[in-house]
Amino acid sequence: MTDVFNALADQNRRTILELVAVEALTTAALAKSTKLSATVLDKHLKVLVKAELLTVVTKGKTSTYSLNKTGLAEAAKWFGKFGSAFVSGQADVLGENIGNLISSAASWLEKRVGAKINLEFDAEEAGKEFGRKLSDAKREATVKVEEATGKVKAAAKKVTNKSAPAKKRAAKKPAAKKTKA
Repeated sequence: MTDVFNALADQNRRTILELVAVEALTTAALAKSTKLSATVLDKHLKVLVKAELLTVVTKGKTSTYSLNKTGLAEAAKWFGKFGSAFVSGQADVLGENIGNLISSAASWLEKRVGAKINLEFDAEEAGKEFGRKLSDAKREATVKVEEATGKVKAAAKKVTNKSAPAKKRAAKKPAAKKTKA
């Protein structure tokens, strides 16, 4: 398999992935959207298919490309190694973006309604608060998982440390007396 990151390194290939992420596209549709020559587009498509980032279905002379989650999963797995650091760093940005979205929505609504809508909040501060809440939730979840793990280990230890109850020995039947005949 071609290295996913080498495939993603080229801007044209990233553009192709962005287009195909919306819907499966034919070679002709991709050529029209990217304005790449047939030869160059074919080269990029082959790299993306080999990297398992795209799948291709060919019917007659028409090839249709769609996202292949296999290659994307490989990249996501690698990025996952940095997940907590990334999430912590991005939580503030996410919150700020949500705040900006709310402000934009308020502006749009003002135009529709014709009245001033006052959402008195600072988008940056809202983002930081959102980030703090996410961080607190993650920390709390981690503590609860650790507590539960400890309880399970303690219970397992108790079960293994208890000696198995002694089996009752069956009472021996007295030997049958031999009678002389």
